[in-house]
Formats: sequence, C-alpha cells, structure tokens
Amino acid sequence: MSTQEEFLAKLKTQLGSWETEIADLETKASTAIDDLKPEIEEQLTALRGKLAEGEVKFNEFADATEEAWEELKVDAEAKFNELIGDFKEDLEVAATEAKGLFAKVMAIFK
Repeated sequence: MSTQEEFLAKLKTQLGSWETEIADLETKASTAIDDLKPEIEEQLTALRGKLAEGEVKFNEFADATEEAWEELKVDAEAKFNELIGDFKEDLEVAATEAKGLFAKVMAIFK
C-alpha cells in the first residue's frame, strides 16, 4: 500500500479523469435531440453522483491524521477500487444506452 500522499495523488488524478469524462458527455448531451435529453441527463446525474462520492472520500482521506491514515489505508484502497468499478459500470451503461439512443434517432430518419 502506498503512502497517504501517493494514494491521494492517485485518487485526485482519477477524480480529474472522471470530471473530464463527464464534461465530454455533457457536451454531447447539449447537442442531443430534445426528446433524448432527459435520458442522457439521467445518466449524467448517476455519473456526477459517483464523482461526488469520490470527492467526499478524497476529503476524508486527505483530512486523516497520520495515525488515522494507518487505520484507514486498507479500507481506503478498497473504497477507491469500488468507486472506480462503480463509475466504470455507470459509464458503460451510459455508453450502451447512448448507442441505443443513436439507433432510435437513426430509425426516425429511415
């Protein structure tokens, strides 16, 4: 297990990556057909929730004293990995549903 500083840097990088992915999806959603926007916004809300969870955990870990960190670090790694897994799953769902939404749009124009 890494030091607290290394762990926080790793988590901060991951959170930044998620912010970028959400921003990309928001840009795509802004150009979506009005009928599809509610579905896309629902997916974005789920992803924003995962990002918020990650930020809360980051703050908890960042505020931990050295003594508390020693107790937290095993749990911290597990929580971090769980958040990554959850975010990836939600992102995959969003991507899959986006493909389905694209198919709906294409069907309209056939």
